[in-house]
Amino acid sequence: MQRPLLVIDVQRGNISEYNRFIPNGIASIIKAELFNPIIFTRYINTPDSPARLFLESSDMSDFGSAGIDAKIGEVMGAKAPGLETYGVTSLPEGYGATRYLLTKNVYSAVTPEFEELLGELDLENTGMYIVGADTESSVLKTALDLFERSIEPIVLAEFCGSHRGLGNHQRALELLKELIGAERVVNDYMPLRQRWERSKNA
Repeated sequence: MQRPLLVIDVQRGNISEYNRFIPNGIASIIKAELFNPIIFTRYINTPDSPARLFLESSDMSDFGSAGIDAKIGEVMGAKAPGLETYGVTSLPEGYGATRYLLTKNVYSAVTPEFEELLGELDLENTGMYIVGADTESSVLKTALDLFERSIEPIVLAEFCGSHRGLGNHQRALELLKELIGAERVVNDYMPLRQRWERSKNA
């Protein structure tokens, strides 16, 4: 089964009262064993990152904010390496999937290291499912970059969110509907899950 899942930047600094529901939701769909491979990403605001250069921001540069959310850590299957570890880290297999962690210092998950990993995995181009935070930054940028590389992005909207507020999340979803197509922004995941489970058990 090939059904790749990208879990984007579900880190402590990206979770607030506005999107605190997404780590549990993402963990539950991973535990259902319907995705393979699973690529987790984390954003580290390194000294040479664009955010540090242009915004003079030090957010997401220490373990307190850049650490992986505890619920996501549980389904990663291994402790995340130190913040200085960049690129792709292989994680133990679990929940029916090969698992990886991509560390980056830009919004998009589509980095040279990510593209190299995709080449090694040799996936069929049947869509790449996206969940995570923040919808208006890393999720949106990743979806657009996949789209422009002719890899179909499918955003599972109920498992995305913004720590800045529901308005940012909703505006980003509307933009995504315009830019990648409304059919690629899935508001109700359950019919997909039920279809996949029937196929799995057939």
